Amino acid sequence: MSKKEKFTEIHNEYYPLVFSTARTKVDNIEDARDICQEVFINFYEKPEAIENPGKWLYETLRFAVLNYYKSRRQDIDVNIDDIFPEIGLTFVNGFRNARIIMNEAFENNENFMDETDRNLFDLIAFYNYSYAETGKELGLTGKRVEYKYKRIVDKIIDFLKKRGINNLEDLL
Repeated sequence: MSKKEKFTEIHNEYYPLVFSTARTKVDNIEDARDICQEVFINFYEKPEAIENPGKWLYETLRFAVLNYYKSRRQDIDVNIDDIFPEIGLTFVNGFRNARIIMNEAFENNENFMDETDRNLFDLIAFYNYSYAETGKELGLTGKRVEYKYKRIVDKIIDFLKKRGINNLEDLL
């Protein structure tokens, strides 16, 4: 595989993760794009020498974000652990694994009022039940199921947004 092919493959695989992580850390889309560009330019110079691209990109991203804060906050000391406090908690090969993020959302009790909500969500989201079929199983009206399901989905979307996932592409 040529250097250009390897770069393109890694870029396509990791850009959404690098960008969404940068976006959550700097809270500015244009600055996040600039940081991503810096990370991938550095990667382009040596893709064949990097054994674990995900880990390398993550570490380079951390360094780029730290430099971003240092350049803007010259009057205070910046600590990388303050910017990336979650390191080691939900990162796999440097980046958050989509399955881990989704499991966090589905297991978070704040997204569900009770066990009925959890069962309702499972039946519709995972087993493709209709609102009417779910209502029949749980002793609720189809309209009540639709309302509850939409409320749960809104809570899960808010949960994901708090973690920097603003659209489906951020998870892919």
